[in-house]
Amino acid sequence: MTISIYGKVPKNLQDRLLIKSLFDDLTATYGNILVWQPFFEAISELIEDKSKLKTFNSKEEIKDSSKILLSLGGDGTMLDTVDYVLGTDIAVLGINLGHLGFLTTAGRNDIKNIVKQTANGNFTIEKRRLLQAEYSFDCTGRRYAVNEACFLSTNRGSIIDLEVFVNDKYVSTFSGDGLLIATPTGSTAYSMSAGGPIITPESQCLCLTPIAPHNLTFRPVILSDDDVIKVKIPNSDNPCKMLMDGYSVFERSDEYVIIRKAPYDWNLVRLEDQDFFLAIRNKLMWGQTPKRLSGNL
Repeated sequence: MTISIYGKVPKNLQDRLLIKSLFDDLTATYGNILVWQPFFEAISELIEDKSKLKTFNSKEEIKDSSKILLSLGGDGTMLDTVDYVLGTDIAVLGINLGHLGFLTTAGRNDIKNIVKQTANGNFTIEKRRLLQAEYSFDCTGRRYAVNEACFLSTNRGSIIDLEVFVNDKYVSTFSGDGLLIATPTGSTAYSMSAGGPIITPESQCLCLTPIAPHNLTFRPVILSDDDVIKVKIPNSDNPCKMLMDGYSVFERSDEYVIIRKAPYDWNLVRLEDQDFFLAIRNKLMWGQTPKRLSGNL
């Protein structure tokens, strides 16, 4: 089986040593390894046996050969892999070299086990929904998102009014700092910080989450993921900034965007001993008291 690797440049000696150990195990186990070229150039000196390694720069170079794409970094690195696996059967396995790493499959301490478990097929594939954006104007920006589509006031401190329609039915004009349309995956990202609910990944829904609403009766709204959401940006001196998974798409006014469930899923690798609530307990420290957290209360 061919395995592909995508990653960000390691910043410290510990992570460089972990990556060296990972590549030692990979080259001893797999016949073919494809490495994202910018990453390979940054860590090539760490790899002793390069005979099985080839580089790639595009989805076309891995879509027919790889079953798993290893992502070395944090959640942001994993989100970047969407461009390389969109519309393919490749599943992403995230190894957390960042901080929280909510999307990642394994942490630094699990690297030794990853190669063995993937080679033996001791994992499952978890399908995550994606958002797709359609614009009322010519736009070359990002059209797909794992976590959320975000509409923000460009001028800090200024309220923006966003007209929202669901299946062509007017919902309301949301006034405030902005609005999020989040997937279940994105419910533990920006949406959670803005007061949105935590949603299990298999839930077939989307969430409208107001950001600092001017009217406090505006609350998060759960929608079916079959619903089509239209966001109308007013014609005003305060243009709207739109982001998809944190990537800036445009700053405009007097336009509209349609958000719907994408026709593709994003496939994640989950090891056999993992589940969503285990991640919740570990990452969000549920069930831990302040005394156990700080050790001095």
